[in-house]
Amino acid sequence: MTGADEDLKLIRQILAGGGRKYTAGNIDRSRYDRLVDRGWLIPFKTNGGDVEYQVTDEGRAAAAF
Repeated sequence: MTGADEDLKLIRQILAGGGRKYTAGNIDRSRYDRLVDRGWLIPFKTNGGDVEYQVTDEGRAAAAF
C-alpha cells in the first residue's frame, strides 16, 4: 500500500467516525500531520498535548474517489 493509499484509508476512517479525530497525550501524529499538509484535516489543540482534527471540504472530496 502506498502512502497515498494509506492517507485515503485514514481520511475515510475519520469520515466514517463523524469527520473528527481526537488524539490524546504524547503519541506519533505524523500520519495526521500528512493529512494536514494535504489540506484534508485542520488541527485544533485542546488540552496540553491533545489535538482534535476535523476533515475539510478538500478531505471530503478526496475521500469520495
